[in-house]
Amino acid sequence: MLRQYFGVAAMSMVAATYSIPATAQSALREENALHIDEIFITGSPLGRDRFDVVQGTSVLTGDRLAAALRPSIGETLSSQPGVTSTFFGPYASRPIIRGFDGDRIRVLFDGIGSIDASSVSPDHQTAGDSMGAERIEVLRGPATLLYGTSAIGGVVNIIDGRIPQEVPARGYHGHAIGGYGTNANERFVSGGADVKSANGLMIHADGSWRKTGDYSVPGYASEEAEEEGIRGRVENTDGRTASAVGGASYIWENGVIGAAVQRFTSNYGVAGHHHHEEGAEEEVPHEETLVRIDLKQTRVDLKGEVRDLGSFITTVRARAAFGDYQHQEIEGADEGTTFTNEGWEGRLEAMHAPIGPLNGIFGIQYRTRDFAAIGDEAFTPPSDTSHVAGFLLESAVIGPWRLEAGGRIEGTRIALPDGSRSKFTSSAASGSVAYEFATDTLIGATISWTERPPTAEELFSEGPHLATNQFERGNPALGEEQAVNLEVTLRRGVGPVTGSVSLYRTWYDRFIFAQQTGAEVDELPVFQFTAVDARFQGIESEVTLQAIDEATYGLAFDAGLDVVRATNVTAGEPLPRIPPFRYRFGVEARWQMLDGRIEVAGAAAQNRTSPLETSTVGYTFLNARLGYKPFEDQDVQFVLQAQNLTNAAGRPHTSFLKDIAPLPGRDVRLYLRVSY
Repeated sequence: MLRQYFGVAAMSMVAATYSIPATAQSALREENALHIDEIFITGSPLGRDRFDVVQGTSVLTGDRLAAALRPSIGETLSSQPGVTSTFFGPYASRPIIRGFDGDRIRVLFDGIGSIDASSVSPDHQTAGDSMGAERIEVLRGPATLLYGTSAIGGVVNIIDGRIPQEVPARGYHGHAIGGYGTNANERFVSGGADVKSANGLMIHADGSWRKTGDYSVPGYASEEAEEEGIRGRVENTDGRTASAVGGASYIWENGVIGAAVQRFTSNYGVAGHHHHEEGAEEEVPHEETLVRIDLKQTRVDLKGEVRDLGSFITTVRARAAFGDYQHQEIEGADEGTTFTNEGWEGRLEAMHAPIGPLNGIFGIQYRTRDFAAIGDEAFTPPSDTSHVAGFLLESAVIGPWRLEAGGRIEGTRIALPDGSRSKFTSSAASGSVAYEFATDTLIGATISWTERPPTAEELFSEGPHLATNQFERGNPALGEEQAVNLEVTLRRGVGPVTGSVSLYRTWYDRFIFAQQTGAEVDELPVFQFTAVDARFQGIESEVTLQAIDEATYGLAFDAGLDVVRATNVTAGEPLPRIPPFRYRFGVEARWQMLDGRIEVAGAAAQNRTSPLETSTVGYTFLNARLGYKPFEDQDVQFVLQAQNLTNAAGRPHTSFLKDIAPLPGRDVRLYLRVSY
């Protein structure tokens, strides 16, 4: 089957190079030329655009970002190549990138981690709001050099501009979006503004609010729902979130310094998560109480940058954030387990002057995590984790060639209340080479070596994890994961056919995951954290054909596919919860002030399962969108959007809840987006 997918990818590569001149060109672009892509902040701190980043990337801005927004960051990004979702309900869904989730994916807000408990369990929401984002960048594949060993699977960077970095031409700018979705009776509104004050001082404020009911599905969500007569919805999946941010910065010709404070709150139900309470007498059955999560976080961000220093060090950037996070699992009228995480993270980066063709950046990073779970269902002990790291990244452009190499070393310390400690020293290195054989068309390869230390949860868990219906056991003997990754990418950014194709393969020594043992404790299946040799390989492809591109009308066709195959090499069997082959075909058209899109998107069946894991059937969704911009000189847009028009049933193989919480059914959304 994988051979067939490689065949499809090869055809995509041929399509992506359609209309390329036969003679290779010396395609070194001028420094100030206008290109198809903006500067890609996450993967290109040296100031290059997305085209120059050899690894797989995605960027959501403007209309595309507004159309993708959902209550969770996982669902917001789930249509991007190589990105799926843990789908633990509408609110608690984190991104899965190339089959990696949890601590292997870093979710950042302007380059600094979310400082929450979302990587501990899939029912924990990422603390922070994407509704106010200016752009979301996704870097797929190993990204450890700049963002840490826990970015071994990829990085999601949400850039929301809470600390203004430039003065608007008119002295102010802002944005707002508000709308309604039929599936879960969803109501949402978000807005923000930057205003110039006296003497280079910029003031920022933004806020958001969202409320939903239980989400709708075709038929019965599960056998249990059918027995209880609950049809057409998934019980206990309603929720609400609110966010408020205030920030300020001082901007001068060669730099900026600023700060911001955010308060984020969320209250949502968790499908399938019940508190089991023993009856007063032995013959009385256990009482099941629906569980909700009440989440709060206060976060302070600091940022500074000084440019044009006139020495070997040309630019210095500093970023830091402090987060005070907690959530309670509310069991009916009672407060259950409480999770807390107090931490901070800081980065200091320096860019040096060119050394011949070399441009580079080096820096240090430090972050701490004081985590605790308190209550009867606390499956992992309190822990204090710290990371300190240094990194270096160098790049060169020599004619049509693009070269990049870097390294990182990171120390990790995990301390428990009983005085026991675990220490690890991790390293990472990568190198890439790309050749631009025609204008804005390159082929490149990246090879990287990465180590990731185990987390406190992987080392020391011991207890019932009711969110995933597991009894989890850690393994204090675990060592560091080691991975070698090879990726080859073909990308084209101009002409009637644009797009990219990436083929990758990762070889793991001591890959850590929770393996089902077949034993049970208190009627819960036991999952033991273990380390095995593993292999991941896959393909991602997205191609767009601009058939018509006139001033007042246009027509484009696009297609995308991705597939990952992951194997436990030690046992010769598949790894669990790996995404199936996914596909997307779309048509977009615009005429004067109207634009529209219709697409077919879906996933194939996943029958390649690990022992004791159930398979899932495939599904296909029909989606559509119609947008109207009434003013030529103002960025105002009305949008009518429909997801899953045929109300088809679909179950995500990556979810622990796939048997009780299918994907949402038909959803019609109407929203207004304004930017000024």
